[in-house]
Amino acid sequence: MQLYTAANSNFGARVAIAVRAKGLALAEAPLPAGGLRSPAFLEINPLAKIPVLVLDGAMVLPESETILRYLEDRFPEPSLYPEGAAPRAATDRAGRIMDLYVMTPVIRLFPHLDPARRNAAVVADEVERWRAGLGVLAHFLRDPLPQAPAGASLADCMLAPSLHLCTRIAALLDLPGDPVADHSVLTAYYRQMARHPIVGPVLDALTETQAAKDVGHGLPSLASRHRHLAGMSLS
Repeated sequence: MQLYTAANSNFGARVAIAVRAKGLALAEAPLPAGGLRSPAFLEINPLAKIPVLVLDGAMVLPESETILRYLEDRFPEPSLYPEGAAPRAATDRAGRIMDLYVMTPVIRLFPHLDPARRNAAVVADEVERWRAGLGVLAHFLRDPLPQAPAGASLADCMLAPSLHLCTRIAALLDLPGDPVADHSVLTAYYRQMARHPIVGPVLDALTETQAAKDVGHGLPSLASRHRHLAGMSLS
């Protein structure tokens, strides 16, 4: 198997958490010259997105959730799912709410990150949907997520990097506040994940690689924002 990903990818971080939790060693393939829009990569994944897992039989799996579920099926021990139908359903519920009602409007905001191309009315509408989705997620996280034998659950794989991305997008859009911070239950969850022995190092690496890339492009580092959400010292 070969994994196409990037150290600064929040969706790639989902897979990185699962790999750490299961103790796997996945070979990472370098992106072809020209990157995601190159003809060589589009032949692999016409969606022009990462992560992408290429199986030994040459089957291609795009989309982080699909990859997570494949890894769970292919390497069931230790499991990313808790035992029991209801705990498993709670795990799936959290992941689905995150992707359908939080990440969907966030991703639609990507074209508006450039101030020169930003449509204020569209941004306002999508931010409203984003905030509503976070409210729904916070509602269902009032009860802690069930623990999984792997030490991190499939929901943890999906939620922690996504909340990290929310903070990043809020900063890039110059929003007056971080929508995640509006919900104490989400802040508490993120702070727990930031100190988690499996999840925390992935979030740290994500913060550092994104900061280095931003600075390399002449942009300010957003590391302090992530550390603030994590409740860590800003010194």
